[in-house]
Amino acid sequence: MAGVWSDFATIAGSASGALTGLLFVAVSLNRERIAANPALRSQAGQTLVLFMLPLIISIVLAVPGTPRWVLGLELVAVAVVSGVAMGMISHGRQPEGDGPEDSLARLLDRVSVNLLTMLLVLVAGCIELAGDDGLYWLAPAVIIALVNGVVNAWLFLTR
Repeated sequence: MAGVWSDFATIAGSASGALTGLLFVAVSLNRERIAANPALRSQAGQTLVLFMLPLIISIVLAVPGTPRWVLGLELVAVAVVSGVAMGMISHGRQPEGDGPEDSLARLLDRVSVNLLTMLLVLVAGCIELAGDDGLYWLAPAVIIALVNGVVNAWLFLTR
């Protein structure tokens, strides 16, 4: 069942790994500015979670012979842990400034795209636990996580 998702896992994991590496480079190049600004540290942490989510999903999907119920439990656990991490990292974070990038950051915070991403992974896991094919819910979750992570990284670097 998850074997037919191996191409998806390869593409998502590769993109996620590459973006995670680039995030570390960006953070290391701007470490003094980031260390002095709690909002930037929070944004870097959120972006890291967003980039790691597809990587972990890819690893879970790539394990051969995983029973559907185990895959479902793994996806539920990934969603819960990622959601809790995201909540802890972003607690009290408010984008500052009046520029267009700051307006976009405030909009993303209000819309809570991060929550939507975690909910899609949770739905996939619950459907797998119920014995049906819920993996199709992972495609939008991974796409949203990667796009939101790239937008977050862009805002992180330009503010």
